[in-house]
Amino acid sequence: MANNLNTKIEWALYYQDIGWSIIPVGVDKRPLIKWEIYQTRCSSIEDIKKWWELWPNANPAVVTGKISGIVVLDIDKKHNRSSKEFHLPPTVYAKSGSGGEHFFFRHPGGYIKSVNAFLNEGVDIKADGGYVVVHPSINEIGQYDWIIPPENGLSEIPEWLMEALQNNKKGRGVNKLWQKDPAEVLEGNRNETATSVAGKIRNSLPPELLEIVGWSGLNAWNQTIPKPISESELSKVWESIKKYPGVNSPKDNSLLNEICSREDVTLFHDEQNNAYIALDINGHQEIWPCKGKYIKKLLASKSWEKNKKPLGSESIKSIVAVLEGKACFGGSEIELQNRIAWRDEELWYDLTNKKWQAIKINKNGWEIVSKPPIIFKRYPHHKAQVIPIRDGDVKLFLNYVNVVNAEHRLLLLVFLVSCLIPDFPHVMLVVFGAQGSSKSTLSKLTRLIIDPSLIDVASFPNSQKELIQTLAHHHFLFFDNVSYISEEHSDTLCKAITGGGHVKRELYENDEDIIYNFKRCIGINGINLVTTRPDLLERSLLLELERIESSERKTEKELYENFEKDLPSILGGIFEVLVKAIQIKPTINLDSHPRMADWALWGCAIAEALGYERKDFLSAYANNMNRQTEMLLNENIVATTLFIFMEDKENWEGTPTKLLQELYAKTPIDYFDKQEKYWPKSAASLSRKLNELSTYLKQMGISVTMTTLGYERKIHIRKKIEVAQKPKQQSINDSIYDTDDIIPKDKDGIDDIPMRSLPPTNNENTPF
Repeated sequence: MANNLNTKIEWALYYQDIGWSIIPVGVDKRPLIKWEIYQTRCSSIEDIKKWWELWPNANPAVVTGKISGIVVLDIDKKHNRSSKEFHLPPTVYAKSGSGGEHFFFRHPGGYIKSVNAFLNEGVDIKADGGYVVVHPSINEIGQYDWIIPPENGLSEIPEWLMEALQNNKKGRGVNKLWQKDPAEVLEGNRNETATSVAGKIRNSLPPELLEIVGWSGLNAWNQTIPKPISESELSKVWESIKKYPGVNSPKDNSLLNEICSREDVTLFHDEQNNAYIALDINGHQEIWPCKGKYIKKLLASKSWEKNKKPLGSESIKSIVAVLEGKACFGGSEIELQNRIAWRDEELWYDLTNKKWQAIKINKNGWEIVSKPPIIFKRYPHHKAQVIPIRDGDVKLFLNYVNVVNAEHRLLLLVFLVSCLIPDFPHVMLVVFGAQGSSKSTLSKLTRLIIDPSLIDVASFPNSQKELIQTLAHHHFLFFDNVSYISEEHSDTLCKAITGGGHVKRELYENDEDIIYNFKRCIGINGINLVTTRPDLLERSLLLELERIESSERKTEKELYENFEKDLPSILGGIFEVLVKAIQIKPTINLDSHPRMADWALWGCAIAEALGYERKDFLSAYANNMNRQTEMLLNENIVATTLFIFMEDKENWEGTPTKLLQELYAKTPIDYFDKQEKYWPKSAASLSRKLNELSTYLKQMGISVTMTTLGYERKIHIRKKIEVAQKPKQQSINDSIYDTDDIIPKDKDGIDDIPMRSLPPTNNENTPF
């Protein structure tokens, strides 16, 4: 399960699920809440959801001690301390953002006080009364990463450390205690002692960790003795010990054989070679990662039923390792989907409920299936969907949203239904309007219908990596109150809409990659239109909302209570529309196709299934796309300034550097201050932006071309007097200026524009 987690809230929910008490902390590692109460009770799912709604970028930290069942040995790199100084058994192990080391051990019970400088400076104990920051937290220096993650299980506290804790007096004399055994290793019995240590390491490790940490552990011990054994001699000792079975190897394979021989069990792997098991539980099929907590709980339960004794954690690890091997090397490859999937010309929708039911939709109708085929994966944020009812009505949804324009109501319904059809590029729903126009309510209700989640709406991520990971784990995601989208994030959203691959490293210490390849349904809301880059805007569906008068407002409680009553009918209505749309889609042929051609084709089929005519949808969509051009030229600072610049000219010619300087001088100061983050920072950046805008500018009567002669590039601007017109101001956006409003006039009627002597550009005499 943990392999599939990426965002901070998902990791926080995972930690909570394995029994750790979680709190939010800032970059400075200070708690963002009064955290003392969580030393005696675990934080709940509701707590975590509330915290990360308030602080989306908060770092997760685990409260150590008895409450979470852990004790952490914290070794600080800045004091030049290292784990090589200590004889530590393999256990859950992490690197801190500053390069320090955190070793997690099982809490022995009782009370163990957290102590700083426990083993002199640079070595602390985090136990009762303490907390430690965990992955994927980021501080000012770097990121916290698991080297051996929690799912591999905690080791018992080493005897020397336990004795030190029991006799602790702020660390005095402790170093002698842990150094005692290595110091007594005499030259004559080094190999004998090394064999004993290697055997202990071998017996403490499950098979899957033997090669990963076994040899390094023995090597680390060897460096602590007065005269270390040569590497070649030590290697012989290790290879000899590895041949013997460890005490933690399962002596009784009957439980493993029982699971693998069941007819209802399927072991398989996905396209990323992650191991999964599908099996019947209480009359329905469930699908879980082989390393997930549910399989470990199942093994422990079966062992108790069969032998009336608990199954050791190391035995569980060994059985899980075998299941993973059989799934990866003997099982089929099955690509798992998130929430919605096509299979054999049938559409499937995962209800994500405890019975693992799904809806099957085809041209003949829809039905609830209790044992769907192996299609879906699940994430911790998933919430169960309601059971839909027959003869529903999707148009009931319109009673709960502030959309009055008839064309917008049609387009919103088409978008809603289309999000339940996967594997083609969907338009991104962009909702904008004044405060109090119910943008967030529309976003949350849409999410409840399409992809219900603990994260109803999300804050827009700061980092590119977090954006990719967030999109990967949701079929449909609505970003709330977005005020700015960078070029990099805009490119990622474009790729997520039309489909494409994204790469990230699997672990900090290796060079393996995880490949994300997906198409997603996305929504964004904000006061202003933030999709001002042409490639993202042409993939968008614009929905402008007006402010709701106070006399027309309803309480949130009343709205959601009524919506919950209508949701089964709305969902059932969507499935009935999908049945008709699947029938109609093969008959749809268009003479010409817009940029989002697949969505337009499905849109025609859905509109007809809703009872509209095809021309109604095409007209509404065409008007929305025309609106995009108008909004783009009003919102884009380069386009707006270019119109101002060309008002008194028919032609202009010069280098990109010269044009950047002249445009900067023509930009009204107040407008520039509001739009500065969108302003090109170099001549090359200006050239790229003009290329992006050229099609839209041409529609407004301005032609922009570029030529290169030798090392010099020139821009040529031509204006057709009979066609050119400046963009109109939009009433909903204070940052949009009509040129008559923003250019002051002298008494003689000549423009009096504030000039700037030093434009912010990187023009070191560069011709581009």
